[in-house]
Amino acid sequence: MHLIKAITGALALAVCAALAPSAPAQTLQVLTAGSSAQFGPFAVAAYALAKSGGATAYHYTVKSGVCPTLSASTCDAAVNDTRNSSIVPENGNLWVVWSKNGIWAFLSVDSTVGVRAFSAYPRSKLYLAPLASLPLSATSNYLYWADGSNDTALTTTVYNALSGAQFTAANTDIRPEDALFATNRALNTLGYGYYKDPRSGHSGQYLIGNPIIEYFKTSSVAHPVSFALGGSADPFTGSTTPTEITIPIGAAPIVFVANTLSGSTVANATNITSANAASLFSGKGNCVDTLITGATGAISPILREPLSGTMNTVEFSVFYSNGGSQETGINLANANTNPLDLPCGSGTRYRAIGTGDEVNNVIATKNAVGYSFFSYESVGGGKTDKYLTLNSVDPLYSSAGQLLPSCPTTSGAYSCPIANGASFPNLRNGTYPAWSIYRIITDSTHLSTTQALVTEAQSLVNSNIPDFVPFIPVCKTTAGGTNDPGLDVYREHYVPSTIATIPDSVSVVANDGQVPSSVVCKVGAPVTLPALALGGGTTGANQEEGGDVGGAIVHNTTGKNPAVPGPTQSSTH
Repeated sequence: MHLIKAITGALALAVCAALAPSAPAQTLQVLTAGSSAQFGPFAVAAYALAKSGGATAYHYTVKSGVCPTLSASTCDAAVNDTRNSSIVPENGNLWVVWSKNGIWAFLSVDSTVGVRAFSAYPRSKLYLAPLASLPLSATSNYLYWADGSNDTALTTTVYNALSGAQFTAANTDIRPEDALFATNRALNTLGYGYYKDPRSGHSGQYLIGNPIIEYFKTSSVAHPVSFALGGSADPFTGSTTPTEITIPIGAAPIVFVANTLSGSTVANATNITSANAASLFSGKGNCVDTLITGATGAISPILREPLSGTMNTVEFSVFYSNGGSQETGINLANANTNPLDLPCGSGTRYRAIGTGDEVNNVIATKNAVGYSFFSYESVGGGKTDKYLTLNSVDPLYSSAGQLLPSCPTTSGAYSCPIANGASFPNLRNGTYPAWSIYRIITDSTHLSTTQALVTEAQSLVNSNIPDFVPFIPVCKTTAGGTNDPGLDVYREHYVPSTIATIPDSVSVVANDGQVPSSVVCKVGAPVTLPALALGGGTTGANQEEGGDVGGAIVHNTTGKNPAVPGPTQSSTH
């Protein structure tokens, strides 16, 4: 998660609010919650939409403290799930963008929490602290605004449009079925549950879980809470949830990062195999240096929480199919498992909550290794300077680079342009195994505004923050540019266990989905670019269904096959 600086004085806020521009009533375009890995590209996209037509746009960002209750003084922004009084609010980082064109906002939480916030019935709401008490940065909390501008206090109009509003979408690193599986797994298989379903015949299912606690900052927690997917009965209210639409965004790789402090045992590490990674992060291999090429002593792996889309992606695309699980030896009845602080040979297994805490604690903890979805704002930009190849395949470049790339700032604006179609070559060709397709879920009422935001994020990703491979082809914008062919790989879909067997959960028939429509590019010589990956389309027959995290990697183009195939369907979940 992103570092947010706050000025908490009410006087400072009042002064800034007085200087903020007045604006006419604005329409809420998108209010989403979920994946911290998508926080940056969607901020860039929302800001571009807000500025379209020459409009003057504004932005506000805040990092909320913990929210044991909504009245807590540290709680600035949170998911408010009203289905049961025992459900704890889920705090997160928030950006808001607005102009005369409308209002967009994104609350960064776990992928599964975002899916739950949208899929819960009644749908969860955004909680905001009273306007007068919301902190405001003196400059800008976020480096990636296209014009390098500073934050502005929320206007009363914008605040009223957001505070208490239901979420209209959810950004997730994994399919909604995989998010539901991860939640059920945490509640009912991994032993985090404590509140059972009180309905007759359903008493074996846990609906609310114990908090999952971070080692490095025990105030940082994740809360597993049950939900159902669209068209199914909500486990708390029994009401049928509205039909949901899943829009694919693009694919991003998981990168393994290592601490480079002087004397760190992994400062010169270069490569890890899938089998050794499974041993290391499950604690089975005693965390010894032989598990990582270039390591010189005991290693301390830092894990993510089981509600994380990042955790589930690497769990089922790397660890689980190689005989390991990050939850090995973790039992709430045993000491030092929550927060996680288990010996692993001469090293220690730890847990961090959220992308920012994962990466920052790898940096600060000598001998530590961890993992994250690559993004310039959370992993690149000088935050860490060492990553590992996986099975000698580079996650970022065509050949081993080892140094994480930085993103330059030009005239106060953060910009990382890359030649279209050149990002993440080994993800694109199927040889790098640890990756997932980002999605956003919404409903028919909010489809057009959500799709517009996704389309803008895809069109800007190469020119601003190339954090993912766009799912569909993207046309060049200048005559000298190049078109991006989009994603040419997908993962086989399947029915994850526990989502069809738990009462009222969901009914799923695995389907890889359809190929989206071709894209016509008109800049330069007109050309039609065919979409390639299965899983697209938001209407019509043959929509994708089922989980796909860790599914077998498949090229849709005839004659292409990955040199390093992913795990098979039967080996996952």
